[in-house]
Amino acid sequence: LATSPLLTQYAITASQKAIRPVGQFIAPICEVPDLTFRYKKYTEQNRYRVPSTKRQPGGKATVLGFSADDASAILNPNALDFPIPNADGLSDEGLQFSIQEAQSILADSSALALENEIVSLAATTAKANGNSADSDFTSSNVDPISVLDDAILTVMKAAKNGAPVKLLFGTTKFKQFRNNANVRAKFVVAAGGGAGGSRSLGTVSPTIDDVGALLMTSPEVQLSMMVIDTSKPGLAESIGFLLDDCVIVFASNDTPNRMDPSFMKTFARMGGFFKPGSYMSEDQRDQILKMDWTTLPLVTNTAAALAITT
Repeated sequence: LATSPLLTQYAITASQKAIRPVGQFIAPICEVPDLTFRYKKYTEQNRYRVPSTKRQPGGKATVLGFSADDASAILNPNALDFPIPNADGLSDEGLQFSIQEAQSILADSSALALENEIVSLAATTAKANGNSADSDFTSSNVDPISVLDDAILTVMKAAKNGAPVKLLFGTTKFKQFRNNANVRAKFVVAAGGGAGGSRSLGTVSPTIDDVGALLMTSPEVQLSMMVIDTSKPGLAESIGFLLDDCVIVFASNDTPNRMDPSFMKTFARMGGFFKPGSYMSEDQRDQILKMDWTTLPLVTNTAAALAITT
């Protein structure tokens, strides 16, 4: 029953729906034909350039492709298991519901693990960029909009028109941004007269959806609110936001390929990278549902991202 086409499709659909939007936002899926692949990695020595398309009659066209100087990689295998005890004792309907529940849990957990990997790598890399800087968004002497506009222009130059610029806010950094006096001054709110002579109260409350309209190029903007516990098992918990006091400004294509100058990509095998399945435990007592996926988040253009920290 666990390998029936209907439940297999259910697991695949659950996996696709479980993909977290922030991970897909900063490192979109880039499909590759095999586990081993080559890709363009842009550095100071190997900059992205818009190719010349002009061809003289009888002359050769510009050739696009991979060379021995390009980077190579192998997709990482990942896996999670979920046992279903006493599967033989369940009715067909009960077993089906148990399988669907387990598949949903596996899909959600695998997507969460992938997002954790992506955002952690993005933050570490962006903060190490020489153009990254500290900026105190809580100060009324700082205009966060101007700071971010400058960052957008810097990233646009690094990406060289090869990918649009986007922003990913950390949780605390966005709280500081929306409460900054210079940002709130951009919103004009009037209190009007209500029915029966009552007056409505005007409020200034910028949301993450308002940010793009305040900035140059009206970029896509998202907010990371993933919470993690950084303490080891057995110790008191240490809860914090994965991306907290930082905003990452980066270049990224929604549907990247192996040659475009996006900051990050999540390489995955073509044909769907979440593979559900099942097997019996060693003692043959329990049914084990499994979720395998082969992905590899990589930074492909370090210069095409920078971080504004507190």
